[in-house]
Amino acid sequence: MKPIVTKDKMVMDIMHRMAGRSNEGLKTYGVTMSQATKEPHKWIDDAQEEAWDLIVYLEKIRTILPK
Repeated sequence: MKPIVTKDKMVMDIMHRMAGRSNEGLKTYGVTMSQATKEPHKWIDDAQEEAWDLIVYLEKIRTILPK
C-alpha cells in the first residue's frame, strides 16, 4: 500500500501520531482494530466513554483559556 502524504504539516503530524497509537495498541492487545472483535454494544460503550472524556478535556481547556 502506498503511504498517504499531504503537504499539510498539521495533518501529517496527526497521521503520524495516529499510526503510533495504532502500533501501541497492536503491542498491547496483539491485534489490529480491523482484527478486533467485541459485541457491538461494547464498541458503543467504549466510544461513549471516549466521547465523555473528550467533553471533560474540552471543558478543562475552556477553564484555562482567557475569556
